[in-house]
Amino acid sequence: MNLERIEFAHVGLLGVVALVAVATGWLSVGSVLLGGAVMGLNFRLLKEIVRRVLRPGRGWYIALGLFVAKFGLFLGLLALVFWRVPVDGLSFAVGITLLLAACVIEALRFAPVTATAISEEGTA
Repeated sequence: MNLERIEFAHVGLLGVVALVAVATGWLSVGSVLLGGAVMGLNFRLLKEIVRRVLRPGRGWYIALGLFVAKFGLFLGLLALVFWRVPVDGLSFAVGITLLLAACVIEALRFAPVTATAISEEGTA
């Protein structure tokens, strides 16, 4: 499992849910895409921060500053979105949770097979 696969799965899930939202009209497509974009950007920034922390040297000072800036930026962005832009809350929440769904899918996809699971399959 790697982070690029999670990002790819997230974009795929976002596309599928957006198409379903267009076809059914159950969700606001713009709000779903906005929620997915916010989480995708947040994930990408966190990935960059962690990479800077893991580099040898004094990169963790920059990473700490980036983390504080990211936190403030996203709080401000979310406040702006909910108070100034007409966003459907349910659709936005669905878009946000798609990143978590992509993480779970990738984790299950590459979950190690345990000896217990193998022995249970053999007895069934």
